[in-house]
This record gives sequence, C-alpha cells and structure tokens, in this order.
Amino acid sequence: MQLTEILTHTPWWVWVLLVYLVYRGICLLSPTNISSKRMLLMPSIFLLWGIYGMFNKLYMPWTALFIFVFALIAGLLLGKTIMVMQQPAIFDRITGMVQRPGSVVPIIAILLNFSCLYGMNVYAGYHPDSIRELNFTVIYSVTSGLADGFFWGMSLAILMKAFSGSVMRSAV
Repeated sequence: MQLTEILTHTPWWVWVLLVYLVYRGICLLSPTNISSKRMLLMPSIFLLWGIYGMFNKLYMPWTALFIFVFALIAGLLLGKTIMVMQQPAIFDRITGMVQRPGSVVPIIAILLNFSCLYGMNVYAGYHPDSIRELNFTVIYSVTSGLADGFFWGMSLAILMKAFSGSVMRSAV
C-alpha cells in the first residue's frame, strides 16, 4: 500500500470535501457569525458519511449502528464538556445569527473526523475481508461515533450557550 496509490484511488469528491472542511475550519479560527442551521451542517455531513459507510460497507450494519449510538453519546458528552470551557457564544435576536468565538477546537475536530472516516475507509479498501469481521465493525463504529458525537457535542454546546439567554444581544 503506497501513498500515491491511496491518493489516486480516492474519489475526487473526497478531496473537494476536505478542501471545503479545511476552509470552514480556518474560518472558525476567528469569531464568526453563523446561522444555527449552518452551524449544524458539518456535523450532519460527518454523521451521514459515517452512517452511509456502516450500511454500504459493513456486513453487520445494525450491530454497527447499535455500537455507533453509544459511541455517539460518549462523543457528545466529551464535545460538550470541552466547549463549555470556551468563551460563550452570543445570539443576536435582530439578525437571528449566532456569534461564535474563534477557536482552534473546530478545525481539530474537523481534521479528526475526516482522518478517522478516511482512514477506516482506506483500510477497508485494502483489506476487503475486514468489513465482514466483528472487530472491524466495532472499531469503525466506535471511531465514527466518537468523532461524530464530539463534533455534535461542540456544536450543540455552542448553540445552548447562545440560546440560554445568559448572553444575548437585542435592540433596546
């Protein structure tokens, strides 16, 4: 398995997705105004990609989904815990936008998520029998669930802070 072989066999849309995700992560290094719907876009992309992989690659998708849900919950709690320590977000009632503080945490989560899913899919591509094995199903599900849950936990913690009423900006 050579790096050039891996890179050339990766579908083009994966590279487009990576460029977009890195761009979004760089934008999140500084304070950003974003709608709550758009804030949930990236976690949704990773969630759908993870579930898609379970049902289109693995031979035990329901087992994988069961494990994934528990890992997702653990990741949610971890992501929420980390973001609680960050600066609060501000909800602007006039524009309906959330002003989230700049942080390095989102780009780390983006790269972690992408690396986990990409790495698991590359491994499955080079070891096609692994998708039939319970060990691989567990590793894929836990990795994907923790990474997705972490991202969802971060996003939901920011939204909860913004909508909690503790820090809101409105026309007075």
